[in-house]
Amino acid sequence: MINLKIRNQTEGNLSAVIENVDFEVKFSDGVKVLIITLMSILTFFTVFGNILVMLAFIVDKRLRTQSNYFLLNLAICDFFVGAFSMPLLLPYMLNGKWMLGRIVCKLWLTIDYTVCVASSFSVVLISYDRFISVTKAVLYRQQQNRHRQTVFKMAAVWILSFILYGPAILFWNMAFEIMCHAKPENWVDVRPRPSPLDKGLANVIPPL
Repeated sequence: MINLKIRNQTEGNLSAVIENVDFEVKFSDGVKVLIITLMSILTFFTVFGNILVMLAFIVDKRLRTQSNYFLLNLAICDFFVGAFSMPLLLPYMLNGKWMLGRIVCKLWLTIDYTVCVASSFSVVLISYDRFISVTKAVLYRQQQNRHRQTVFKMAAVWILSFILYGPAILFWNMAFEIMCHAKPENWVDVRPRPSPLDKGLANVIPPL
C-alpha cells in the first residue's frame, strides 16, 4: 500500500511525500483476461510470422543470399522470444513472483537475454551488411557466395550474446547469492534485472 502525505509549500505548490511504500502486483480478473488475451495474440503472431520466414528461406533457394541469412538469424531469435520467453513471462507478470523453480528461472533468464541481445546484434549486422552493399558494391557481390563467412558471423552473434549475460546469470548467485535466490514459499525472485535503458545501451554500444 502507498500512503501519501500532501504538504502545502509556502509558494502554493503541493508536494507529495511517499511513506511506507509496499508494491504488490494485483490485477482484477478482467485485467488478467485482457493481459492473457493480448499476450497470447502477440505470442501467436510472433511465432507464426517467424516460422513463415524460416519456411520461405528453406523452400526457396533463391532467397539464400548473404543478407537473407542475416534475416533468417533475426527470425530465429524472434521465434525463440515468442516460443519460450513470452509464455514464461506471462505467469510472472500476473503473479508478481517466479513460481517455476531455480533451474527454470536460470534457463529462462539465460535464453531470454541471449535471444534478445542476439536479435539486437542481428539488426546491427543487417544494417552493416546494407552499408557495405551500398559503399562497396563490387566487393559485396564477390562475397555473396561465401556462405562460410556468413555462418561465422551468425555464430559470432550468438556466442557474443551469450557471453554478455549468460555467465552472469548462471553463476551470479554463486558469488553474490542474489540472482534467482530461493524463497521459503518455493518461488524464485528473479531480481535484480537491468533497467530497459541499461539493457538497451548494453545491446547497442558493444557492436559499435
